[in-house]
Amino acid sequence: MKVSIDGEFFEFDPQRKSMAEMLVLEDATGIAYGQWESGLQQGTAQALGALAWLLWHRAGRHVSWDDIKSGAVELNLAEMRFEDAEKAPDPTTRRGGKGASRTTATDT
Repeated sequence: MKVSIDGEFFEFDPQRKSMAEMLVLEDATGIAYGQWESGLQQGTAQALGALAWLLWHRAGRHVSWDDIKSGAVELNLAEMRFEDAEKAPDPTTRRGGKGASRTTATDT
């Protein structure tokens, strides 16, 4: 899966989560691993922010969780995008996934 954060793409394999990495994530964010997993499925702000933190750390950027929470490091969750690497984009939805396409307009 590809994750876009502020226009930059990162690879994220939901099956690749080492024990050491998850312990660091728990320690840094205070979020229990199971809660983080559940939060990702629900799309909670805390879990998505922790995902950004994790991906940035994997890329060598050592951003503190406190800076993400306080806004010192800008993270616009509304602009995070997820792409399944094995699926082609859905041609019936506009880029960004907002609104109806021309073929599914809501006007009657």
